Amino acid sequence: MGPESFLDLQGQYMPFKNRILLLSALLWPVCGQATTATLAERICNGYEQVTSVSCMARKSTTVQGHTAQMLSRIYYQRPNRLHVENITPFKRRIMADGERFYLSQENWRKGYSVPLANLDEEWRIMQQAVPGTAMEHLLRLRGIPEEELEPADGLPLRRGYQAPRVYVVLACDAQGRLARIEIFQGEKTGEKTATYLYDDFTEAARDCWLAARQEAEITMGQETLREIRRLDNLQINQPIAPALFDPRTFFKDLEFVDNFPALEQ
Repeated sequence: MGPESFLDLQGQYMPFKNRILLLSALLWPVCGQATTATLAERICNGYEQVTSVSCMARKSTTVQGHTAQMLSRIYYQRPNRLHVENITPFKRRIMADGERFYLSQENWRKGYSVPLANLDEEWRIMQQAVPGTAMEHLLRLRGIPEEELEPADGLPLRRGYQAPRVYVVLACDAQGRLARIEIFQGEKTGEKTATYLYDDFTEAARDCWLAARQEAEITMGQETLREIRRLDNLQINQPIAPALFDPRTFFKDLEFVDNFPALEQ
């Protein structure tokens, strides 16, 4: 779902870490080599035409009958620059300045920061993902062979990917835009654990679309998480003020640590 996936519902570092572990369980490690570019790789490569994105993000997440609303500002710029300012329901700031990753939150006496090269794989992929795209899923499919599938549900182009722990189906509409991702436990015949829908597209470049509306339904044991995300005021490949990626502007007099337990000390 893009860089804002760093933001959890409760605003504490343990639920934040658990969200990352949940994504790890649903997804998979990159493995193998492909001789030609797969659909996943072609779509992912197309996003490289996006040099910058800025927008407002509104997210509604429902789980166990409770709904939380989140509002954020997002700035993304290649290479490796990201700024997410969570405005409500709590204040949190995430930044990558091209070299380091920074995280701060209201009521924290310290912040968290590590070099980008030291980020865990899940975090690194989220930090690299272009807002409004499915990159955080597609990057994990690189190198995995694909299987051609029959059209379904009005989506004429479908490809399947057998990863070590899950089977993933990508489906594109008649314009070649990635409209749906389905994840099945184990193999193709396994239980569906997640569905991601993409809509309200903006063409950023040739064969490159960003989705201003995204929906997700994720099964976690006996519970189901539903999420709707909307990107407003979407600006693509427009200049962004360098100061927005300068940690000195936003983290004055804040001590940083490189592990989460140290945040409580």
